Order: sequence, then structure tokens, then C-alpha cells
Amino acid sequence: MTQTVNATNGVAPVDDSGVPQLGQGNHSPMDVTKHLERAAQEAKRKNYDLAISLYDQLIALDPNNGEARSGKRRAQLKKQERQPTSSLTAAMVNLIPNICIMIGGAVRLHGLVASCAERALGSVPDSVRLNLALGHALLSQGHNRGAEAAFGVVAEFAPNDVESMRTLGELYYESKKYDKALECFERVLKVSPRDQIALKMRKNLAAEGAIKIGGFEAATSARDLAQSQAQMEELEGRQKMVQTEESLEAAASAIRAECENDPNNAEPLIRLGTLFLQQRNPAEAAAAFERALRLQPDDFELQSRLGDARLMAMDTKIREAQQDDTDGIDGADDRLRRLKGERTTLRVNEFKLRVEARPTDASLRFRLGQYLLEANELELAIAELQLAVRDPRRKYEAMALLGQAFLKQGMADLAIRQLKGALEGLGGPGDKTLGLLYLLGQAAESASDKAGALDWYGSIYEIKAGYRDVADRMARLRE
Repeated sequence: MTQTVNATNGVAPVDDSGVPQLGQGNHSPMDVTKHLERAAQEAKRKNYDLAISLYDQLIALDPNNGEARSGKRRAQLKKQERQPTSSLTAAMVNLIPNICIMIGGAVRLHGLVASCAERALGSVPDSVRLNLALGHALLSQGHNRGAEAAFGVVAEFAPNDVESMRTLGELYYESKKYDKALECFERVLKVSPRDQIALKMRKNLAAEGAIKIGGFEAATSARDLAQSQAQMEELEGRQKMVQTEESLEAAASAIRAECENDPNNAEPLIRLGTLFLQQRNPAEAAAAFERALRLQPDDFELQSRLGDARLMAMDTKIREAQQDDTDGIDGADDRLRRLKGERTTLRVNEFKLRVEARPTDASLRFRLGQYLLEANELELAIAELQLAVRDPRRKYEAMALLGQAFLKQGMADLAIRQLKGALEGLGGPGDKTLGLLYLLGQAAESASDKAGALDWYGSIYEIKAGYRDVADRMARLRE
């Protein structure tokens, strides 16, 4: 996609130093790609200061411009090779920025951390600590492409740094760059073969590849996931059996034969259970995983897959009850309520086990907090969500749930604080924003702040007048 900025007559103004100044003049569009190319050319010519200045202007216009951030860092690294900065000079120059990074990190001023880290990197661009600080700060601000660039550069000059490579892999996974993500996690495992996150993500990526290539999701082409014709042929050979009901059953039969021939091997049982999950046959999947767990009782991933199968089985029962309720079958509504309650309990118990096994995994704590909130176990939900909010990827969603939990507890002031923070991070067009505004209105009502409630509900009404009961609530508040 072509990026654009504003300039006079499509040409960037030039200051006294001869550096083009972006984003000035009138507001006609200008292609940022040309300025990225210009900066790259200057770096090739070893005009590093000019290249860095051009990249800085692009970053000022768009902090999430990953290409500009990575280009700038590479130019700084090349400059450092030619003009090394002494350790003493760097320490003196970066004294104040480093203090600001510490303070900003403590009080979660992510913009301050990012700007100070960027400044400090000018003299020590190969600092892993500063690059990681910049990457995490950008991630916390929602600048995922910028963060991706920051971690990616670290992976280039410090290929054994597990944290940067792992985080980069997670970012690639979230943006569906599965081949790059897999490469990152493979590199992590070369350095740290027992890294649990990398092992888990590699299994997830294997499942993603199988699902897409097997036709279970609308992948455009298996070739998009294969890096070579040889890989393509191998993947097609593995997955060609899972495209029809008949071939799925043939695949299951073949794996069952493997299980019989090698009854003490959990691996074919795991494949069998995974195949049944793909077929949405949770009962058979659970049976296979249970057999595998008897062979590998401490396997966390296997325990999680068994839990997934049990949750899928409950979802199937709920869908059937919903259809019965729609069809007007007697007692279906009571059965539906009972099943939903059982599902909530199952979810809570399942994720309590996962958190117990992986207490530092913030994403698991987020899910547990979400389900505890559904179960109205508010104290426990708040405790989990307060830990989950530390994960930059889940921060604002966790804040939204925390706001709901505080609101249910009657703590309107705390609810408003969390919901405002969530609105700041998740705000934008769509039902998610409307839902947060609605909760803020409810919280203001709970705090007896009629004017505040009217403001929040009024913001919804301006966007979508028919949203829920907003009109009725506004009318009642005006009485």
C-alpha cells in the first residue's frame, strides 16, 4: 500500500541543511515511499546523518512506520561502525534519557519511554536493552509495526536474544505471517530448547498450517504457506487425506493403526485427537487425548487440548439447545440456561488449571479473569485481570473487563477510571466503542452523575440512535 504525507506541490520543502522537510506546506498528497527510498539511498552513500534525519521525519509523521524505524536503526549501526562512540561518552549523554526511561516505565508513560529510548539509541544503537525498551513501549501504544521493526533489528545484531526473537514471533503470528513466525520460534528453540512459549507457538503454527492447507478455513492457496515447491508437495501429501468425510475417516483409521502398533507412543494419539478436533468431533478427540495423557501426564499442551475438546463438546450441546429453543421445544430454555452455567463453570475450572501450570502467562490470566467475571466471582476476576493488564497485547481489553467488574461491585469511580482507559486504547468506530460508552453511562448513573451519564449516552446517540435502550435512558435522566 502506498503511504502518503503532505507537502507543497508534491515536493518536500528543504531546510538550510538541505534536508527535505516532510509534512509542511499545503495539504496535497506526497508518496512517503519515495522518501523511504531516498533515505535508503543516502544510507548506501554513507550519508548516515542525512538518512537518519529523513527517517526521523517519517517517524514523527507516523510513529508506527516500521520501515522507517528499522532503516534508521540500520543507518545508526553503520554510522557506529565508522564512528564508534566511547562507553564513557554514551553513558554521560544517555544519563538523563535512561533516568526518564526508568521513571516512564514505572508510571507507564509509554510515549516518554519510546522517545527517550529512541534518543539514547542515537549513541548506542546496538543496545539490546534500549531496543527492547523501545519495542515494548511501542507495543503498549498499539504501534505494532514499529515494535516489530524494533525487535526485528535486535534479532539481526543479537540473534541469540530470546526475548526479542520470541516477541517478534508473536507479532508475526498475530499478523498471520506464519512462515516468519515459525522461523523466529525455531531460532528461539535453538538457543533455548525448553522454551515453553516457543514450543507452544510452534505447535500452534503447525495446527494453523494443517487447518489452512486442509481446507478447514478459507486459505487462498496452500502455496501462500509453502516456501518452496518441495515443501508444497510435502504438505499436500500430508494433508490430501483430510478434504472429504471419507478421506478424514481413512486418515483416522491409518492413525488408529499406528496407535495399535505402538501403544506406548503418545504422538499418534495426539495426532488422532487433533484430527477429531478438526472434524469437530470432541468426544472422540477427548478420548484420544485422555489416552495420550496417561502416557504423558505432565504434558501441559496435551492437557490444554483435552480441555479444548471438552469445551467444544459443551459448545455443541449449547448450539443444539439454542436450536431447540428457537423451535419452541418445551423445556429448551431451561436446558439452555443450565448448559450455559455449566459451560461457565467448566471454563473457570479449565483455565484455573492452565494458570496453575503457567502462572506467568498473562494471556491465560486474562481468559481466567474473563470467565470468572461471567461467573460473578468478582474478587477473583479482579485479581486475575489486574495481572493480565500488564500484558501490552491484552491491556485495554483487560481494563474494559476490570471496569465491568468494578461496576458490578458498585465501585463506580474505579469502574470509570478503567473504562476510560480502555476507551482510549480501543476507541474507534464500531460496537466495541459503543459498548464502552454504554458502560461509562451506567457507571455515571451508578455514581448519581446524571450530567455525566447524559454525556456518555449522548455520544452513543450521535453515532447510533437505536443502540440498546440509550434513548429511554436519556429520556429518564432528563425527567
